[in-house]
Amino acid sequence: MNKSLYSSLQLDVLKELANIGGGNAATAISQLVGKFVNMNVPTIDILDYNEIYEKIMAEDTEVVAVSMRVMGMESGNFLFVTTPKNAEILVRMMMPEGVQLSDELEYSAISELVNIVVTSYLNALSRMLDLSLISSVPALTVDMFGAILSYAYMESEQYDDQVMIIKNEFTYDGAKVESSLYFIPKPGVLDSLFKQIGV
Repeated sequence: MNKSLYSSLQLDVLKELANIGGGNAATAISQLVGKFVNMNVPTIDILDYNEIYEKIMAEDTEVVAVSMRVMGMESGNFLFVTTPKNAEILVRMMMPEGVQLSDELEYSAISELVNIVVTSYLNALSRMLDLSLISSVPALTVDMFGAILSYAYMESEQYDDQVMIIKNEFTYDGAKVESSLYFIPKPGVLDSLFKQIGV
């Protein structure tokens, strides 16, 4: 399937949910790090698996990725993806000035960032639809994009071809940092969500 099966209204609803979640995430991150951080959602898309490599990112691109599973009625897998350069900026955003960074600290900072973002999205959805959604502990990987995305599919044999891509744009200290959050749903999850929302 591809996004042509969904109406502009359905995609607008998803973007509004993402904007609410993004606003909540930015507030939570700002409070945590004691710095002003803004987060926008410039685009949201629903693509087939193969379209991602054609339109979003080549398979052989090295990335930093954090995955989180979602358990509940609307289950699937969130995959946060960014470049190593942008990951370094995000780590600096999360850490106090002057802190000596180590791999362990960097991984912890990025994982906590993704935990906040995913939890904010799930909370926005849960409040709207009165759902109970639980997420797993974040797991960070540095590898080629194709290998990471393929593994996310293989983690559960029943994941759908549809992938929802939320473009995240963080603004911090005058710089814009881009990343993408992929939601790989189990079959029928997106249709079920639209039905419950009423669009």
